[in-house]
Amino acid sequence: MSDPVQADETKPASLSQKAMSGTAWSMLSTVSRQVLSIASVATVARMLGPGAYGIMGMANILLGFIVNFRDLGTGTAIVQRISVSQQLLASLFWLNCGLGLVLALVVAGASAFMASFFHTPELTSILCAIAFSFIFSSAGIVHNSLLMREMRFKSLAIIDVSSALLSYFVALACAFSGLGVWSLVWANLANSIGGTAMYWIASSWRPIFKVDRAEVASVMNFSLNLSGFGLVNYACRNADNVVVGRMLGQADLGVYQMAYNLMITPIQSISSVIGQVTLPAFSQIQNDDQRFAAAFVRSSCIVALISFPVMAGLGVVADPMIRALLGQKWIAAIPIFQILAPVGVVQSVQTLVGLIYVAKGRTDWMFWFGALSLAVLIPAFVIGGHYGVAGVAKAYFAVYFGIMLFPGFAVPLHLIGLKVSHLAKALLPQLLVTIVMSLACLAWLQMLVHFSISNNWLRLISTCVIGGITYLAGLRVAKPPTIGYLQDVMRESENPMFRRGVKFVQLIV
Repeated sequence: MSDPVQADETKPASLSQKAMSGTAWSMLSTVSRQVLSIASVATVARMLGPGAYGIMGMANILLGFIVNFRDLGTGTAIVQRISVSQQLLASLFWLNCGLGLVLALVVAGASAFMASFFHTPELTSILCAIAFSFIFSSAGIVHNSLLMREMRFKSLAIIDVSSALLSYFVALACAFSGLGVWSLVWANLANSIGGTAMYWIASSWRPIFKVDRAEVASVMNFSLNLSGFGLVNYACRNADNVVVGRMLGQADLGVYQMAYNLMITPIQSISSVIGQVTLPAFSQIQNDDQRFAAAFVRSSCIVALISFPVMAGLGVVADPMIRALLGQKWIAAIPIFQILAPVGVVQSVQTLVGLIYVAKGRTDWMFWFGALSLAVLIPAFVIGGHYGVAGVAKAYFAVYFGIMLFPGFAVPLHLIGLKVSHLAKALLPQLLVTIVMSLACLAWLQMLVHFSISNNWLRLISTCVIGGITYLAGLRVAKPPTIGYLQDVMRESENPMFRRGVKFVQLIV
């Protein structure tokens, strides 16, 4: 039997240095992918319009559901476990390849039903084509997990950006060629194939032809509960899309999904920077609750330092932003995004609590909380659907803040002995400064209206500048402890750029 692959027994400072270096690369990756996302919205979405995105939204309802079964949580199990054997890695590789083939057949088999359900015949061929992506992506799951386990975030960043760049150019070329919704289909396949190929190049691990049932069984309790949560979380995230698509049609679904994606993309981008880095780090300190709780508070505060002003600011500038970037076709998305933006402010931090469940190995708690959330959301969306797209967005807002918010924090924080009030107190300074910034931006927009200034780009850019200045000024006055957290981790970084950045942070705040 081959030797197990042990987690690095690093000292706290060394772990912090790895985490900080990882944050730098993850941040670079995220910023680059955000730029590509904006470019895609400003070019591809403008050419294709809501109809094409609505059709892909319908396809994504099935695809997103199937993705939850892609690795049955085994990829995360590789990152979370203290040690993994070569037999386990090989067994999970072949398991995932088999699952990829099965899931591709399921997607192709279900394509006709989805086309009939949404009254959209072209869904059949679209889903059959995208089904191949499961075969390709499944072959890269173990390699991706090993890169993350080894905290090789530079390699992961390069792969993520390269895949996104390839996907964007394929979509753009196809859109210019007049392929319509198929531009998004070919972009999806290019991303899967390119990403998997690069994971294999970056990772030196190669599978052996062996499947050890005992090794697979050893991770199944953790993995199946995590996969089960992914399933119910997917249902929570897409129940509103099903309601809108079924009750209101593809055009309204395209509008709703655009607004929802504008809300969720910054959240996922910002939290993924921290989440990708902190999961392997948290897993190494999973048995030290005091250290875990302190690290979680620091991570949450650093996320909030960026995500609070970004999400609130996007809500404030929603009108000029959507008009300038997307054009007149997407004006209906403005009020939807404004309703969802406050949810995004809080969810930008709440997305991190999933790391507690995973690092502590309590994916069973994670699954059951997700199931209860789904039971609350579905009837709310159905009721809201009778009042149009805005009704669905308002239902999401009401249920989230009225029912789900407090337990969504309290349950996972209990696992590390952290009170909600302690986390809230740590986040309060960033929240107050964000509120002041938002009020200043709203006042500025009203002044532009008073002086009849209607150029959308001028309104967008000037408001962003005012917001940035106000937020930095507010941080100088409030001096939240988060600034100290940020400076500490920057000092520990092995990257000279980050160490020099400490002085820059001191200068601006």
